[in-house]
Amino acid sequence: MLTIEILNTRDEQSKTKKEIISLARRVSQIGEKYVHSKLEIYDQVICLRRNQKLLAAQFVQSFEQNGDFFVYFGPLFSRMSCFLELFMQYLFVVMADNQERRIHLLAEIENPEVLLLFKALFEDRAYPKFINCPVPNEIKEKVHIFSENLSHIHDLDSDRLTSKSIDSLYQKQSIHKEIENWLYSRKIDLSQCMNVVLYATIPDTPDLRKDFIMELEHGRQRLGNWKDRKNEVLALFEGGIVSNV
Repeated sequence: MLTIEILNTRDEQSKTKKEIISLARRVSQIGEKYVHSKLEIYDQVICLRRNQKLLAAQFVQSFEQNGDFFVYFGPLFSRMSCFLELFMQYLFVVMADNQERRIHLLAEIENPEVLLLFKALFEDRAYPKFINCPVPNEIKEKVHIFSENLSHIHDLDSDRLTSKSIDSLYQKQSIHKEIENWLYSRKIDLSQCMNVVLYATIPDTPDLRKDFIMELEHGRQRLGNWKDRKNEVLALFEGGIVSNV
């Protein structure tokens, strides 16, 4: 059985910290110094376990402003696709704790495969859109709120929804042609420490949130049949229209 833990990084969790360092080394070849530096910055770390074994861990920072709840997703270390279950379980916890108020989600993504998966999950509910179009001022405002509250977001460009990494985890890899062209058209070069700033909103009213959850579950089902549905999502990066997506 998969279980989620939400830990305060200020608490003494020496065993968990050692597990996170071990996981980070295994999946990203990241050293102990990097993990400890993030423990000093982030308020929480969320962990996914099966039979007490750590499968995924992600640093998270959250805050409240003007009655809304803001969640920033930081460095992630995961075995295979376990990060998706970690993200989904955490999202439902956040929604349960923040009923009847808007929730804003933001992540800086430097891995094209992760970008593909999260766009498949959120479809065009998440910015930037598949089709290159101006970012609405309301979205720019919310993204700037994140930047104003979190000192580790650097060189934010709210028009293109990009930022820069100081401690980049980018690893050169082959990229699907559709995503490579999508990034190139936006002048985004992940190898130059650039990130795609991914933003999404969870509505506050019960009816709209119900619709959001239904669409999120639809996205999760798509990812569960990823081998057959991947090309459909890649087509959206090229501006294609797929009737059953």
